[in-house]
Amino acid sequence: MSQEPTPPAGPVSAGGAPVVVTGDVVTSRRFVDLEGLLAGLEDALAGVEAAEPGVHALHRTERDVFRGVYGDLGVALTAALRLRLATDGLVLPTVDGVDEPVELRLGIGVGTGPEGTDSPASSALRAATERARQALAAAERLPMSRTWPDSLRSRCAAADPTLAAAVNAHLLLQDQLLARLDARDRRALLGLLDGERQVDIAAALGVTQPAIARRIRVRGSLALHRAVEELRLATRPSDTAPPAI
Repeated sequence: MSQEPTPPAGPVSAGGAPVVVTGDVVTSRRFVDLEGLLAGLEDALAGVEAAEPGVHALHRTERDVFRGVYGDLGVALTAALRLRLATDGLVLPTVDGVDEPVELRLGIGVGTGPEGTDSPASSALRAATERARQALAAAERLPMSRTWPDSLRSRCAAADPTLAAAVNAHLLLQDQLLARLDARDRRALLGLLDGERQVDIAAALGVTQPAIARRIRVRGSLALHRAVEELRLATRPSDTAPPAI
């Protein structure tokens, strides 16, 4: 069974609430190479953790289920976007005898901030963990409904319904746009997240800088990057002002 993460000493962030990101592999039991699947997942988690370190590092809790804890919502959402890109290139055989790409599904849970409430850090973290589980269950259930898009892979749960609705609207559109990006678009998006110059992204893809500039503006990579950056700035805790979350 999975273990609850140990609460950090003191507040998770300056006046902020802990944010738990949990997830699993979509239709993981269709893949016949479990060892290869888990090894690829471990590599993906390590890559995201190196780029966006959490208060508690991303790690597998059981089989293909994983979890990480972040100090604010913006960092958690950036890590979530990176997770959606992290298994690009990981293609494994399935029970149908065909190779399929590995895709991750995510649940994000926002805890109750320890400052300004009666909730200690440990209770806030437990609340965030439970909400992340609920969000992950919704991310699995909703795409099976005709009234929700097949592309949905990420959901958020929070005590504040307005916050949850805003984040879920962002995630819904993010997932839809990610589903429309090809491998080059996704590589360009990862380059933007990593702070690469357009000329370097272009070189990696074997195209000109003007070509990559047009691609990221027209096909959605730049929009996805700007959207998560807007949220990151808006939800960043500070010592002089309460966090937006």
